[in-house]
Amino acid sequence: MKKHKSYKIDQCALYKVGSKKRLAKVLNIPLKKLLLLAKNKKNYRVFELPAELCPFTGKTRKARLAQEPKPLLKAVHTRLQKLISRIEPPIYGHAATKGRSYRSNAEAHVSSSCLATLDVRQFYPSTRQSFVRDFFATQLLCAPDVAGILTQICCFPCNTSSSNPIGLPTGSPLSPILSLHANKQMFDQLKSYSDANNLIFTCYVDDITFSGKDLPKDLVRRVEEIVFSYGHTVASEKTKIFKATDTKHVTGVAIRDNRLTVPHSRFQKARAISNTIKNTPSSEVLTRLTLQRKLSGLLGEAGFLDARFKQWASRSYIDLAQLEHELSRQQPKTMPT
Repeated sequence: MKKHKSYKIDQCALYKVGSKKRLAKVLNIPLKKLLLLAKNKKNYRVFELPAELCPFTGKTRKARLAQEPKPLLKAVHTRLQKLISRIEPPIYGHAATKGRSYRSNAEAHVSSSCLATLDVRQFYPSTRQSFVRDFFATQLLCAPDVAGILTQICCFPCNTSSSNPIGLPTGSPLSPILSLHANKQMFDQLKSYSDANNLIFTCYVDDITFSGKDLPKDLVRRVEEIVFSYGHTVASEKTKIFKATDTKHVTGVAIRDNRLTVPHSRFQKARAISNTIKNTPSSEVLTRLTLQRKLSGLLGEAGFLDARFKQWASRSYIDLAQLEHELSRQQPKTMPT
């Protein structure tokens, strides 16, 4: 597979697009269809993801509303995502950028004594339309009408209490990377505050992390003020402060003794799934296979974080292959025509 390197923003195909005709060509869509997409407000499938209880951890994921672009718009969003994700990201951004991940986000803080994590509430819906437009008009220097069309096809009319009910859709492949660039002024200000206090700052979509030898007493208040000035709010109930002796948790990764490791809760979940597989009758191959896929995925991530889990993950992949082979033998073969 061909790998794409990051490039400066002025090398992006969207840079200085001066006409709607040129934009349509860059997005691989006929101009007439592009203009219809910009005008049509029913380009999304809106649905609720129900609350979900994990039987292995006992944790409940709250119900949430999702807006998924319909096929044609999704193709355009995917094209935009590919173009924008290749732009060289700011040093603090770790989501939806090539060569970075939730692991690199945590790794940036591995040597710090103290750490704070904060969460921006309803980050996509509360991202202002004007910020999205500014990204296309000010950073990518697109013509005004081009920036307007791009804003229309990237934003969704959200049902929020915000005075500006236009935000980014929660179910689009474009939203993670676009939210980083659209909110760059806010993140840059948070980075400036971090630098002024000798801290390390990173963000992973709506997860904000600061760390250092010591944390300023006013850190939470100042971050909340900066975030609020850009139309966002911090979910204060999720704010966590970790001291030097604490095991620190950053985007699903545990930091203990200045090294990355797997959170204990994930280890417990893996053990619970493994025990359930063992207690499932061997005749129930499909059930065991479904559970084994969950376990293998979980252990694959664990091995990505901590090499001590790689051997367990390898054994899990072998068990998975055996169950898949067993299921294929049980399925009736199609008679040749």
